[in-house]
Amino acid sequence: MKLCLKEAMKRISLLEQQKRDILSDESSNCMTTYGAGEEKEKVEYDFTDVRTHVAALDSEIRRIKHNLHLANATVRIDEFDMTLGECIIYLAQLNNEKGTLERMARRELKTRKTAYGGGVEWTELNYSREACREQLKKVTEDIVKLQMVIDRSNLTHEIEV
Repeated sequence: MKLCLKEAMKRISLLEQQKRDILSDESSNCMTTYGAGEEKEKVEYDFTDVRTHVAALDSEIRRIKHNLHLANATVRIDEFDMTLGECIIYLAQLNNEKGTLERMARRELKTRKTAYGGGVEWTELNYSREACREQLKKVTEDIVKLQMVIDRSNLTHEIEV
């Protein structure tokens, strides 16, 4: 069966949720606590069945993730001259850069504070706040373009699952 990359990611999420549910049920049902003189309640739990089911989910998750990673490593994004995987990494790098630039763009040009002992200290920026804001605008635009290209690629490229 072929799925677009986005569908494969959703399928992985679904399988991982199923696994979490099974493991949660197992955690609740793998032991029984009862008081002295009380009869032990019968719980529907089969260790081998649960382990087999978890292993099957892990196998399917692994297979889909592998195929997804292969696509990320081979699908070319011409607009950025990178693979899809490189674009995903680049997007994270741009988001980090954006955070740095946002903090720098908010700083005051010159600040004054009273130092220990009553003296006055001045702090001035050693960069152009306007140049920083221009770079922030460019990085933000690049993030939007890159995210659109990644989204489009995730919806148009298919893998076998």
